Amino acid sequence: MFLNPPKGMRDFPPKEKIIRDKVFRKIERVFQRFGFEPMETPIVEMWDVLKGKYGDEAENRLIWRFKLPYSDKEFALRYDLTVPLARYFSKYKPSIPFKRYQIGQVYRYEDPQKGRYREFYQCDVDVVGVEEPLPDIEILDVVSSVFEDLGLRNYVIKINDRRVLKKIFEESLGVKDERIMLEVLRTIDKLDKIGKDGVLRELEKYLSKEKIGNVSQILETSSFKNEEILDFLEKKKFENLEKVIELFKTCMDLLGSKSDKIKIDLSLVRGLDYYTGMIYEVVVTEPKIGSISGGGRYDNLIGMFVGKKIPAVGGSIGVERLIDVCVEQGVVKYETDMFCDVGIIPLTKEGMSQCWRLADELRRNDLSVFLPYKTFSPREGIKYFEKKGIKYVILIGKEEVETKTITFQNIEKGLRKKYRFDEIDKIKKEVRSLS
Repeated sequence: MFLNPPKGMRDFPPKEKIIRDKVFRKIERVFQRFGFEPMETPIVEMWDVLKGKYGDEAENRLIWRFKLPYSDKEFALRYDLTVPLARYFSKYKPSIPFKRYQIGQVYRYEDPQKGRYREFYQCDVDVVGVEEPLPDIEILDVVSSVFEDLGLRNYVIKINDRRVLKKIFEESLGVKDERIMLEVLRTIDKLDKIGKDGVLRELEKYLSKEKIGNVSQILETSSFKNEEILDFLEKKKFENLEKVIELFKTCMDLLGSKSDKIKIDLSLVRGLDYYTGMIYEVVVTEPKIGSISGGGRYDNLIGMFVGKKIPAVGGSIGVERLIDVCVEQGVVKYETDMFCDVGIIPLTKEGMSQCWRLADELRRNDLSVFLPYKTFSPREGIKYFEKKGIKYVILIGKEEVETKTITFQNIEKGLRKKYRFDEIDKIKKEVRSLS
């Protein structure tokens, strides 16, 4: 029997699950600080809901589609959390602005590698029903706050705008065909994977050498400073781009000290077809693991369900890569394999009933307690809990039973104290003061 999970999917032992939950809680707390509300959608969606939303590559190669042998309907595992949000909003029509967050699993038939899996979690925040620029900037502020709260500092938020891209390619390249435009953008989106030379070679399928040269010049602006790029856009005098330039400037102004993390990058594309305005990606400079957050404005997506334009913007944090970065940089550590404040060590069978009663009292006082199902010697018990990452233990043996006391020990420091069995408040205070 083959006992591994399917390729690209993983089991998480307790140590890993605990650290993941800690990261999730920190992310969720940031979302809540900004006033976002939680919501949940199913992992399985009807295929018709996802169809036509992501582009050819995703829909023909990456989305998990299936039919059941006893049903004529076609289903799919959700590819992201944004299209399910659009379906949800269209069905329930919540009041706007609708600020929601969702943390959940998504599925893509990727080629698995470090930081890239077929089953993974996304942590999304979205604002529905409000035009730019303030919601767009708030999304960037939220994402930046997540990284700051986790203790990560060496990251860059790259921003661009799909309207800039469209203008550049329409005016500089003379590309009017929407299909060719999408292919050019998808090719440029591979810049991090295949490099500039690889992008230019692949563009030979769609563009002349002269037009490829214009693309090369645009890609070179990625090394420009933000002020230089704004100056470049203003000098180009592209029609109807005043709002984009103003958005970039307002972003720099409102984000204050966080604006140092913002980099305007005209080569940034984002692969999904539903983006209509501001787009962003977050990358860390060390380790180089690719994008760990991305998103943007998608004013037409919900309209595909309701038949009218509904403005929306959002961001998604890829928590798998984020956790890898946090562990590698030491901002989170694998310290324990259980949620437990204190372990109780029964030294004799006669003392087991007293251990049981003590555990019950401590749990009633909101402490998490691990009580083994067998007796230990003091040394064995301390070693057992130390291995599990529990820092504080209570020993109960013959002497403790007779005197109705407990022996409390801080494993790290080796310090011991005696308490009466009924001094629950003092025991709780001791644990909390050391935690």
